[in-house]
Amino acid sequence: MTGGRDSGGDLPVGESVPPAPVEAGGPEGAPGAELRSVAAGGATLWLTQAPGFSLWRGEVDAPDRLRIEGRDGYLHELRLEPVGALRLGRVERVGDERNELVYPDVASRLAASLRHDGVRWWLRRREECSVPVQVGARHLARGEESPLVHGTFVCVGGMRATFFDRRYAALSVPAGAVDPATGLLARAGLEQECASLLARKGQGALVLLRPIEAGAPSRAAAALVAVHRLWPDRPVGDADGTAVVLVRGGAAEAAAAARQALEAAEAAGLGAFACGYFTIAGEADVAGREVELGLHAIASLAAERERGASLGAERERGASLAAERERGTAGASSASTPVAELRDGTASARFAAPLEVIEASRSGRRATVLFGIEEQSALGGVGPHVIGALAQELAAVVATHAGAGALIAPLAPGVVAACVPRKADPAVMASAVQCDWHGRPPILDGRVEHARTLSWELLHDADAGARAAEISRECGDPHGVLSALSGGLPYPIAGRVRAAIGASSAIERVKMLFDVLEGTWRFIATVLVSAFFSGGSAPPTSARSGVPSGPGAGGAGAGAGAGAGGPGAGGPAAGGAGAGGPGAGGAPPGWSALLDFHGRTRTRDGLALGAWRELARTAARAFGDRDDPIGSMAREVLDVKLSHNQTFETLSNLMQAERNQFAHGHYTEARAAADLPDFEQMTRALLRAQRPLCAWTLVTVEKTEPDLYGDLQTVEFIDHTGPYASGTRRRIGLNSPVRLSNVVYLARFREGLMLPLEPMVRRLAPDDRFDLYWMDHLPRPGTCHMSAVVAGRAVKAPCDPRRTPPLLRAMLDAAGG
Repeated sequence: MTGGRDSGGDLPVGESVPPAPVEAGGPEGAPGAELRSVAAGGATLWLTQAPGFSLWRGEVDAPDRLRIEGRDGYLHELRLEPVGALRLGRVERVGDERNELVYPDVASRLAASLRHDGVRWWLRRREECSVPVQVGARHLARGEESPLVHGTFVCVGGMRATFFDRRYAALSVPAGAVDPATGLLARAGLEQECASLLARKGQGALVLLRPIEAGAPSRAAAALVAVHRLWPDRPVGDADGTAVVLVRGGAAEAAAAARQALEAAEAAGLGAFACGYFTIAGEADVAGREVELGLHAIASLAAERERGASLGAERERGASLAAERERGTAGASSASTPVAELRDGTASARFAAPLEVIEASRSGRRATVLFGIEEQSALGGVGPHVIGALAQELAAVVATHAGAGALIAPLAPGVVAACVPRKADPAVMASAVQCDWHGRPPILDGRVEHARTLSWELLHDADAGARAAEISRECGDPHGVLSALSGGLPYPIAGRVRAAIGASSAIERVKMLFDVLEGTWRFIATVLVSAFFSGGSAPPTSARSGVPSGPGAGGAGAGAGAGAGGPGAGGPAAGGAGAGGPGAGGAPPGWSALLDFHGRTRTRDGLALGAWRELARTAARAFGDRDDPIGSMAREVLDVKLSHNQTFETLSNLMQAERNQFAHGHYTEARAAADLPDFEQMTRALLRAQRPLCAWTLVTVEKTEPDLYGDLQTVEFIDHTGPYASGTRRRIGLNSPVRLSNVVYLARFREGLMLPLEPMVRRLAPDDRFDLYWMDHLPRPGTCHMSAVVAGRAVKAPCDPRRTPPLLRAMLDAAGG
């Protein structure tokens, strides 16, 4: 990133861009202010800013480049030409070898080599290389290589560079705009291109290709490359396993382009595809809705044709086509696999008028679910159009999950209603919508990140329009309403909030509100302790002192894995520096305090609220001020200022004192009803302080599969966002070489951050019903006591010290096992 003056064009050979001058006074003098806001705009740049530009410019007669930030403050370039095999080093000649790319700060004469495979550049660390090489968040070993896509950070020795793909117009693109498997556009980039076209009042359509067989991401990527070679200048990208092309023009041009794309995919021998075109319409801020509807339509078409193939329809058409070819009268491949018009042809749910949905909600044959976008007060500050645009996108997401026969309509600002047939379980559908919405990129205005949080409720004997207006007011209340504050929180907290809302008496509700306090601190303590203990190789200890020694004793930290023999996902791609720190031959920060806490509590079968709070504070202090993702989240939660004289800690002290009085005093129903408003206000403040937790997702990984190029893996997991124990099964492509185990993680998939919570949290089925359980104490060898995170059912589970992180093993050894 070089400042607002850098347009991304080619530099004359041998010249560099000087650093932008800083003008005194005023924010206009901040270098790179506009580009910084573009990068911070994330995947919702098309929504939060006026999208008057395209990210994609297509093939041009220019080379790809490595743009280097020099130590002198200037920008230098290494042009990757000719396309093929290139070598990188600090001098041009090394014996008989010649380095085509030379930069002194590389610090190694034989540092790295680059090759182009026809799709992407790959950078390989040479066996002779004596300096560290990093691509993105991944550190390369000798002989290891990694692909480069637009915007990838590259560090070789002292050279810090960014890979610039000639096909992109902007130096920095929103997060999630580039597909890591192909280097072409990803879903966020396609949304940006659609928004740019709609902002110019242009006509256009999405041409979509999706493999008919389920679970074929490699075929989708190959089809994407084939279509890009057919149209090098058109915006082409991958979205959820579907190849997408943005075509300018009307329906006739889109239909012709769809036939050409299908022919190109089938000519490449990639098998059968479902193909169609989806005309886009509306203003720029509905780009997310249009892309969502198009993807849902092509997914429905592919599923329908897959079912037809299972019945033999495809075999019959293949035999007919073979007979026609023998007679020399075979038509184009599109005759056997017709191109579909998707906007009106395959809609399973119907967008209706609000009055029609209100009338349908009174029918006993339908169930009505109301979805409310939370934090509308903050979102309204981003822009007056944001809530309406998000409601349009939410309606499209609801339509993808509601199924056939559903009626969808917005009934109030930020509130969408869905009337679905009662034969389907509306709670399962609503939970899937909530998890899908939470997993989408946050809303960013260049300053603050707003996680996508969503509340929902089933309508029971109430007027849909009136209740929708109430939910809209609740979600827009800047002080927060209890029912509109837990939509994006993990199940251990959101489930307790739901139990409090559904309590049948005032005393029961007060008790459950205090349970929210306990669940909050217990979850924070569990996360921080897991982050502290997640480390690399096992640290040696000095006799029985329990003090790890040697370099790296601090571990790799949050998300870096459970260590040798453990179930975690190690490696730099998994996340930050960690609680343990780099280690310098002594104990990691916070080690003695945590060891002392374990010594005082190791004989207990359960910890009280005060002990969990002490454990959370002890583990949080171990992070210090390091730039660690878990430590940053902990500081945002624990150090938040709720008012001019109240912090998270003081509020917790007040609530714990009230909780103790409630537990040990004589409490009547009348007294509970009188105190309930104050306790609800405290709980609302507590939940608002936990908004940073909404940026993380609690998941249980069930299955992982490597993708086409090996660096991308398909992860099937259960999303534990929201108030239901069953969670929602989801699937995502994770750009990381780290292999995940089938355990519980706290994840930020967009950044590749994966914190294993094993053994503190597990998904168990002691009574033939799966639920999340967490330990009632710190881990210890043998049998450990665990309880359901919401219901509190107690179970006993074994803990094998050999499968625990190395720092945890060291603590167990220091405490005498």
